[in-house]
Amino acid sequence: MKEAKVVSIICDHFVNEKWQFWIDDHPIHHELEYKKHSILIGGARPDIFGFNTFKQIFAVEVKGLSDYKKAIGQAIIYKSGVNLSYIGGLESPLDKIRNAAISSGLGIISVNESDEKVKIIEPLYNVTPNYLEDIKNELSVLQNQKKKNRSFSSFGRTHILNYFSPLFLFENAAARSKNELIKDFKIAQWKNKTYSEFISGANTIGLIDLTFIGYILSKIGKFCLGYFKSQGIDSLDTLQKTLENTSRQKSVYTELPLLAKFLQIIYFQNPDFKKFVIILLDFNKLQVSSKEIIDKFINDYPNLFLNFFVKPREKSRVIDILLSGKKEILLENYNKTIELYGHYNFFFAFKRHLVHLGILSQENKTYYGKTEDFDVNSDIWELGDEILI
Repeated sequence: MKEAKVVSIICDHFVNEKWQFWIDDHPIHHELEYKKHSILIGGARPDIFGFNTFKQIFAVEVKGLSDYKKAIGQAIIYKSGVNLSYIGGLESPLDKIRNAAISSGLGIISVNESDEKVKIIEPLYNVTPNYLEDIKNELSVLQNQKKKNRSFSSFGRTHILNYFSPLFLFENAAARSKNELIKDFKIAQWKNKTYSEFISGANTIGLIDLTFIGYILSKIGKFCLGYFKSQGIDSLDTLQKTLENTSRQKSVYTELPLLAKFLQIIYFQNPDFKKFVIILLDFNKLQVSSKEIIDKFINDYPNLFLNFFVKPREKSRVIDILLSGKKEILLENYNKTIELYGHYNFFFAFKRHLVHLGILSQENKTYYGKTEDFDVNSDIWELGDEILI
């Protein structure tokens, strides 16, 4: 029995038990119609990942006809990020490693080849996995999953309010294609012409969702549009004036502090963004260097590092580095890491967004020099006084 078949039988059992789960987005699983994940736990990807009826986070390393000894090592790795770690497979080969697996604190999920019945031996409960917070954040994203760009670092060097402009293009339509939105931007003569970027950014923030019929306003987007209108920002024209009044040496926070705080609340609906700010606060100091932030990402939050910092086209290469256990490659030369895999916009444009929101101090310095001269040690993120979290 091949691995994909074993995965399918175990997943059917989880469905009957009302466990919520996702399977690894690996080519051998592509024909299976379960929801997919690409989550890393300690530099490895579990075949099945989710939580049980008691909301305990679990991972399963599944094997078909071979590699059962290897499965023990992989399942032990998953213990660094989940409460319960299992090895899944066929009864006969599992019997040969059963004692070694159980003595390592692992559970067993066995499939009988003749009648396809599933039996489970529970593992030891892991109370405080090292990567638990990173994995919890990924679970939060998966539970609320819509087709969404997750990279805040891809935001361009433009005013934060540009990313709220798509809200005003849904007044007379339930769904819009990207081309329709761009056409309406041109008709409205919106001054900044990087329309595709604003659409992608609005999707990242969670203002609009991409569905099979096109982009639609999300619940958060509708709420945000209603608030804007209640504050007199009722059209693209008034939004443009607000943008111009908070540009250059000014910010949304200095000119319209209540609006900035409202936008904080909107941004905090995105679990990646919220987790990033929590990480900043967890340093328990006013000033944090870019080096400290990237260190923390790579070592403790690899999934957030991938989805928040790494260029989408480079994500597979970085995953390969992490899966090979060679994260030191990313840590030894940050300028090279940023140049090859990351976005300098994370340190420039995104940082400026946080100043507009009041999450970073208005005294915060944003680097605008040559990228080759950028120093992660001296680039400082200075926290603001009114972070609503």
